Amino acid sequence: MGPDVLSAAALLLGEEVPPAEAFRRLEVFLNALAALPKKSWRPRTDPRGIRVEGPGLRRVDALLDRLEVPAPGRPIVHVVGTSGKGSTVLMMAEAFHAAGVRTAAFFSPHLTSLAERFWVGGRYLDPAWAGRCGARLAQAAGEMARDPALGAPSYFEATLGIFLLAAEGAGCEMILLEAGLGGTYDATNALTPAVLDVVTPIGLDHTDLLGETVARIARDKAGIITRGGRVISGAGHVSARRELARAARERGAEMFSPPEVRGLSWDGEGCRFDLAFADGERWEGMRTRMCGAHQALNAGLAAGACRLLGLREEAVRAGVWAARLPCRLEAMPGRPPVILDGAHNRDKARALAEAMDRWPARRRLFVLGAVGDKDYRGMARVLAPAGHRFFVTLPPGGVPRPGLLPEKFRQALVRAGARHVEVHMDPWSALDAALSDAGEGDVVVVAGSLYLAGELRRRWVTESRILETGRAFPPELGL
Repeated sequence: MGPDVLSAAALLLGEEVPPAEAFRRLEVFLNALAALPKKSWRPRTDPRGIRVEGPGLRRVDALLDRLEVPAPGRPIVHVVGTSGKGSTVLMMAEAFHAAGVRTAAFFSPHLTSLAERFWVGGRYLDPAWAGRCGARLAQAAGEMARDPALGAPSYFEATLGIFLLAAEGAGCEMILLEAGLGGTYDATNALTPAVLDVVTPIGLDHTDLLGETVARIARDKAGIITRGGRVISGAGHVSARRELARAARERGAEMFSPPEVRGLSWDGEGCRFDLAFADGERWEGMRTRMCGAHQALNAGLAAGACRLLGLREEAVRAGVWAARLPCRLEAMPGRPPVILDGAHNRDKARALAEAMDRWPARRRLFVLGAVGDKDYRGMARVLAPAGHRFFVTLPPGGVPRPGLLPEKFRQALVRAGARHVEVHMDPWSALDAALSDAGEGDVVVVAGSLYLAGELRRRWVTESRILETGRAFPPELGL
């Protein structure tokens, strides 16, 4: 797909078509864009051991210049980390929305619909508007493709561009950005300065790109800290805190800690807790509809960030309560009960296993599938003791990175002590097998990949319904 084809795509995307078709065309275009040969955006070491420099942020800088986004002075908040980024961003976005601030929030990845990446003014981006933004993006991509020093933007860079066009078009007064991968070379880091940088818990993930220790990963994510700015960190690992504090000192940034979560209680309906701030202020009886102790910590981080940005307690309470993301310990309606979760590394698998102790069950049947670069062995060691039967499969086609062969996951589970493990190459066959096997008192748990959980969520919530309502939780389903 060359520059002329990209220009033709701009015309195609600009046509008025039904909502589902608008996003289908946009996703086809983005996948084709991703398939174009291009330089990796970050430095890497090739198979010969030679360091190869990537364009870093120069390519996304060029894209944003062509799109003329965002407007100068637009408030930007960066959110980086390994776990909890999406939940933290959505809680903050809902809080600003409750305060009457026109807000846009960028998420990645999407689960069921591409629309889930673009949250503008309290709902997902309108399909017709998305098509128009995509057409403008395609035109800019065609211009860049003619420049061999840059080349066409990546999938992630393109979605960021579409989001910023939409946010500018809506006149948003606050822009919240969930980083995609790392910090230093993440495309969101091109938007500076930030009024606040938020760091969620950091653990081992994307070790092939970010480093094989928590300290090295934290060092990469710390690259997003704004010079002379402010950063609030919920990182719990000692080496991560050390790296973040060092980066903040070097950049002259003021560092803050989130309020302490106290009196936590939670069940399948959500969490209830108090927040104790360092200055002695206390917010009692905070509630979120997302389940798990980790969501209370995310809420504390979001509350601390919002308070630094001047929001009042009432708006933050409303935002924390309103925020819900799919496939985060999400209980689906019907029998047998099905829990969808995106746990895709050892730390997230541990949080899932601990959370499942709150759901009494005769047996737990896991449907698992992973992307190939994930720590499936670590997940297997955590989940094997937590389940009774396992149905291992591939994530759906079209994910950014190849899926892990189910046989590898099966072997890891068996080595970790799992006795009953089946392999199903098709994720829908794996889910059907688990549902057929489940008896009275059993629970089915889907995990290992957000892509897998998002695909199987279509059984209950279709993409067309998400696009019609602009929400991941259509009201008639009672989710």
